Amino acid sequence: MGILEQRDVCANDLDSINRATARLLGSLDQLTDADIRRPSLLPGWSIGHCLTHIARNADGIGNLVTWAVTGTPTPMYESMDVRNADIEAGASRSAQSHRDDVRTSSEKLARAFEALLAADDSALDTLVLFGAPPANTPPDTPVWQVPYARLREVMIHHADLGLPDFSFADFDDVFIQRTLTFIESRAGSTDVRGPASDLLAWRLGRTTPATLRDGEGNPPGPPPAW
Repeated sequence: MGILEQRDVCANDLDSINRATARLLGSLDQLTDADIRRPSLLPGWSIGHCLTHIARNADGIGNLVTWAVTGTPTPMYESMDVRNADIEAGASRSAQSHRDDVRTSSEKLARAFEALLAADDSALDTLVLFGAPPANTPPDTPVWQVPYARLREVMIHHADLGLPDFSFADFDDVFIQRTLTFIESRAGSTDVRGPASDLLAWRLGRTTPATLRDGEGNPPGPPPAW
């Protein structure tokens, strides 16, 4: 993919992130402190865990963008232990604290993304390290692909909150097909068929909708890990 195409993909993803974030923030207006403690759709995580993760993910992705813009390697997370500890420590805060954190961290990341688009072409090709892989792992992710990673985090974890105004069925068709393709590139295809939004929810490991059937006409088992 040429640099102009990379810029177009990056810019389009940033527009999608802004819309997805605005919708997420709208959902958060309804939350009470009691809601924060309710289970999310992710086993073992409350709504507060999900929201803290969304905010700290914004910080981590901002580190990767800083890496690309400045040329100074900056890890996304110090380690997985630190990442997990930060999520646990922030989970039980008040609803207003979570709203403020998600909004502030998202706004800071948006400014970082703007700097990335304003940087020279070489910045978009910078290879960074997503997540917190083992030491000495070489950078392997072009930073122009990182906005889509943020879009996945916002969209999927918004649905994970289990709120009445947003679910996996609210994903747009472009996001669904793109994310199914992304998962298949990592874990392979399956013979499971059904509505695309239900298929994505299953491949994400969130639920097994009754609409899905495998090649033999039976409900599918657990999805492949990705």
